[in-house]
Amino acid sequence: MKYIGILLFALVFLGSCKKEVPKEWVYQKTLTLDGVNPIGIANVDNVIWLSDGDHNRLVQLDKDGTIEVTIDSLDRPMHIDGHNGLVYVPQYGNDMVELIYINTNGFDRKEFIIKNDSLDAPSSISVLNDEQAITDFYNNRILYRNEKGWISFGSIGSSKGRFYYPTDVQITDSYIWVADAYNNRIQVFDKEGNFVKMMGQNEKMNAATGLFVSKNEVFITDFENNRVLIFDHEGQLKQELKKGIKKATDLLVKDNILHIINYRTGELVLYDLQDIKV
Repeated sequence: MKYIGILLFALVFLGSCKKEVPKEWVYQKTLTLDGVNPIGIANVDNVIWLSDGDHNRLVQLDKDGTIEVTIDSLDRPMHIDGHNGLVYVPQYGNDMVELIYINTNGFDRKEFIIKNDSLDAPSSISVLNDEQAITDFYNNRILYRNEKGWISFGSIGSSKGRFYYPTDVQITDSYIWVADAYNNRIQVFDKEGNFVKMMGQNEKMNAATGLFVSKNEVFITDFENNRVLIFDHEGQLKQELKKGIKKATDLLVKDNILHIINYRTGELVLYDLQDIKV
């Protein structure tokens, strides 16, 4: 019996130490969008929405990239986000963020109020439960709110903690991640607005526009260089994607598929995660 116990322990131990197979993102296909020049992409209640800034609208897509719903009369919507049936829409043209309630009867709209402050071309918003963060493009700062209220941090410049036109932001459990577009880097802050780290500054990016942070990876669109860079959370470059990517502005991972939007050509580019072939 003693030897059987030792054997079982060894099998369990060896099984738990099984080496994880390395994976990489591999091009799958490109979907042509119908007259859409997408700037932002969001997953709202498991549905893909795009902001079409050139046509002042939002569009909802099915799995094949076909437009199912259109919301018009916006003013250059940018990097959007969604939470609990709401689409949060920062509008570059009228310096406001709008809330759009999606329901079975259609949708309702109202202004998202930021008390005692003003925006100058809001370029993105991120929502996580009761938290919100907004990139205030021309003011070169981030507005962030949690249960304690609003704070503002950042100013124009190239040193750490400063921005040169931030274009995208994402809140995670511990941090606020910012696409610092024309400083060509990602900056990371705690939820008091204190600088934590930066990444991508040595990769010769040219307009770091769109950002997405998953559990293990950080994705950034390198707009002028027609590529997407993928880092781990410590800033180590893991992969560079180029196939199918042309002036990409934003991206996200949904159902283990990386969705990348090409602004100028009006396309949705899909990559999936596959084992690396040895």
